[in-house]
Amino acid sequence: MNFGKVIKKELLSKPIKDRCCKKAFLAGFVRGSGALYEEDGFLCLEFIANDEETAELIISLFRIVFKYEIREISVSEDRLNKKDKIVLNVVGERAIEILKELGVLIEDNDETVVNLKLYSTICEKECCLRAFIKGLFLAVGGCTVPSEDGQTTGYHAELVFSHYTPALETAEKLASFNVQTKITRRKDTFIVYIKSAEEIKNFTAFLGAPVSVLKLTDLMINREITNKTNRRMNCDLGNVNRQIEATDKQLSAIDKIEKTMGLDALKPDLKATAIARREHADYTMVELADFLSITKSCLNHRLRKIVCIANEL
Repeated sequence: MNFGKVIKKELLSKPIKDRCCKKAFLAGFVRGSGALYEEDGFLCLEFIANDEETAELIISLFRIVFKYEIREISVSEDRLNKKDKIVLNVVGERAIEILKELGVLIEDNDETVVNLKLYSTICEKECCLRAFIKGLFLAVGGCTVPSEDGQTTGYHAELVFSHYTPALETAEKLASFNVQTKITRRKDTFIVYIKSAEEIKNFTAFLGAPVSVLKLTDLMINREITNKTNRRMNCDLGNVNRQIEATDKQLSAIDKIEKTMGLDALKPDLKATAIARREHADYTMVELADFLSITKSCLNHRLRKIVCIANEL
């Protein structure tokens, strides 16, 4: 099962707030899928989006961050995956300026050269580092989990690099957040990969995809029941399914309120609850109530009120 699409869809649905994080996200995406070339004496950038939704987001962020309109767009055939890919180009006089802001190019002894370090000053803040790796995952990441038809039987997540050094840098960055990975070589590429279901959950949580974490938990529980029928986990399945649906509904409501009226318009207790729910979307109701130092009944009441407010907008 291609679980990478599930994770990427959730990441694409979540707005990136700060400009620094938007820029870091673009830097990660460009570093993963971009290539430099020269045209009419200018250094230009070409990079690939796997689908229209990703392309639209990248175009929008270039417009917001750099006031640059990507107009050169074409489609190339991906024979391996039997689908088309969208090719975007940043060209002209501003290309070098943008590449420098993204950390792709740097000044060295009065010369403009390619920055061989993947993680530059653009990733100094934790939020920016997370945004950078999100962009990287959208560009060169993938994840498969066991499928019901048995065509895929194991857990596997990966990031693909053309050189060993950026692969090692990424593995070290993830390790600092307790996401343990390994590196292997596949033909001319280097793969940072994860085989453990628990570590894939940690990685997915690091990327900021809590609903995907819950879906992965649901899958793992189903898998455990299939393999070990003597374990009493049937009730957990129903709870996880309900929690996934409820959490997704609550997060959608919070996003809607933030986009239309802003969270500051909520009463202080509802605002605190909304922020806590979004930042700890993988918490159970009991865990979230304990975090807010309120009863589960009070938490239920607040979350229902938040959803009600969103429905009235």
